[in-house]
Amino acid sequence: MSEASSNIDRMGLIRRGIFQNPITLKELRSRMRGRRAFAILSLYLLAVSTIIFFIYLVFALDNSTAASAGQIAGQVIFLTMVAIQMFLVVFVAPAFTSGAITGEKERQTFELLRTTLMSPRRFVFGKVISALGYVILLIVSTIPLIFLAFMIGGVTWIEIVVSQLMLIAGAFTYSLLGLYFSSRARTTLAATVTTYIVTLVVLVALPLLTLLGGLIIAPIFAVMTTTPVWLEPLSAYGLFVGLMTNLPGSMLYSELIFMDENSMWGFWSTGTPRFFAPSSWYGTLIFHLLVARILFRWTVNRVAQIAE
Repeated sequence: MSEASSNIDRMGLIRRGIFQNPITLKELRSRMRGRRAFAILSLYLLAVSTIIFFIYLVFALDNSTAASAGQIAGQVIFLTMVAIQMFLVVFVAPAFTSGAITGEKERQTFELLRTTLMSPRRFVFGKVISALGYVILLIVSTIPLIFLAFMIGGVTWIEIVVSQLMLIAGAFTYSLLGLYFSSRARTTLAATVTTYIVTLVVLVALPLLTLLGGLIIAPIFAVMTTTPVWLEPLSAYGLFVGLMTNLPGSMLYSELIFMDENSMWGFWSTGTPRFFAPSSWYGTLIFHLLVARILFRWTVNRVAQIAE
């Protein structure tokens, strides 16, 4: 009974932290007040709907693959929508948070906010939720279009749920990345540039370096008369660990495994020795949530140091 009451109290604290946080209410009201927010949302949905319409039109006019056109059209629509949502998570979400704290410093209102009774944790939490609110709204508004792909065929509800969970986890991580650098930088420009440099290093530079390393090592194994038995399992689990940091790559790899093996968890290899090759989505999900938690604590500690 005490455990149940503690869970209820914890949920009450979370609800009060979201709906009774003055930072969250103030910034959400200022962002949603007026026509700008609704105009951006309307134009965004119009542009996405137009893209989906032309994709469907291309497959509808193609009579050569009429038997499988529906499934292929559903898969293309699903992948297109996920790619658009991924762009929002990786590049738009940090833009809302990279100036959240430096903006207060530049407007000379940060010291005024810190003189209130609001704790650093509550202050950071309010900034994160207010910045994520509009990004989550853009993501959620396109879910009906994703279910259109489900109705056409070629996409299962498991793929939709997994993709949205990964996108939400990524939105928290990249938003907190921008907020962390906003707490450390002196200007919004410096925080924004640093955030996007780190993002590009993680998503582009590291995969390219890994690929380059693979191209260098591959000739060494090519000249061997017998391939080591540990090479294939090591490659599979190395890929699993490497994709944890790369959200787009992990989503693509998980989708390829599901399409080839019809499994969201992984598959058993057919070679010798047999081993289980895991899908990457759950590792990526856990990793991004852990990183988001760490970034949140670092940002809270930095805000507390600035206040002192």
